[in-house]
Amino acid sequence: MKIDVDHYLVLGVPRTADAAMIRAAYVDLAKKYHPDVASGNPELAAYNFRQITAAYQVLSNPEDRAGYDARVRSVLDAERARRAQAARAAATARAAKAAGKARSRQRIAAILFGKVRSAVRAAASHPAPGLRQSLPGLFPPPRLMAPVGPLLHADATARRRAAVMLAAVLLVFVGVIGYLAQRYVRGPGFEVMAASEAMRPGAEPPADKPRPAPVPQMQQPSQYGASPDRPPSAPMPGVVAGRAAVPKPAPAEITDGQSVCIADDGAKFAIINRGGEPTVIYNGAVPVRASVLFADRHLVVLTGIVPTDRIMIGIQRGQENGTHVYYADHRGAIVQTVAARCEGRAY
Repeated sequence: MKIDVDHYLVLGVPRTADAAMIRAAYVDLAKKYHPDVASGNPELAAYNFRQITAAYQVLSNPEDRAGYDARVRSVLDAERARRAQAARAAATARAAKAAGKARSRQRIAAILFGKVRSAVRAAASHPAPGLRQSLPGLFPPPRLMAPVGPLLHADATARRRAAVMLAAVLLVFVGVIGYLAQRYVRGPGFEVMAASEAMRPGAEPPADKPRPAPVPQMQQPSQYGASPDRPPSAPMPGVVAGRAAVPKPAPAEITDGQSVCIADDGAKFAIINRGGEPTVIYNGAVPVRASVLFADRHLVVLTGIVPTDRIMIGIQRGQENGTHVYYADHRGAIVQTVAARCEGRAY
């Protein structure tokens, strides 16, 4: 049995309302929702008025109201019975699950302690010969039972197998952690520092390492990303100074200066240093406020020159011909170093 409409809720009266209260509520709602006076959607007003009229017809008749109240009580009793049954079923399922877990623990304990008791009984049934002869009434006669040696051997084998598996898991874990740490530590900063150490005065590159081939001007890394209708080194309109990183504080040895350079691969750029804040004009693009990635008494490395951060410039302090351009891949690792000839000293 199902109750679709709550007539008391439709009229807005409690279930203990008398006939006068039901009549007054019906009159007020009829004045508001009658199709002749209601504003808005006429179909909605007619539907509301039908609901109000049906509720009043049921509740105003004592016999119909008594039958309606009986049906509502039966529906509520059935719903309460259904919820109580569902709660009992859930409690029974939880009890069965707990009992199953308890049986499993008891079974495991019986297996483990059963082996221990068997070993103890076996040791007691085979004491030392001298003790058995001196106290013959203390020990019962030996019984036919399985030897303890195979059981102990099986336990030792299981322990060795578990130790080997644990060692293998630890080795794999240590290897993964070491690999991740190496990937995290190796970055563009260490590559640049290694290159700077190689370019210090007095340091010569290895003789067996060939010099990289010059990169044509139109094939060097793009400043502003690949575009089908724009060459790789063409500038993009608009201000790009905001895309560079915030410059890092530089050592006190930095002085104001500027230099105009031409790299061996044809790239042209200018470096302007004002109070330790470098500005770079690369291949005729708009000026960009660069960032100081690395600086000491011998070397200054600038980055933030292009939005892709694949180009860095290293300047040896006090030398016009000590400038190099570093090209990096998408991971930040330096793949090519190109020397540049400069006029003027920015650092």
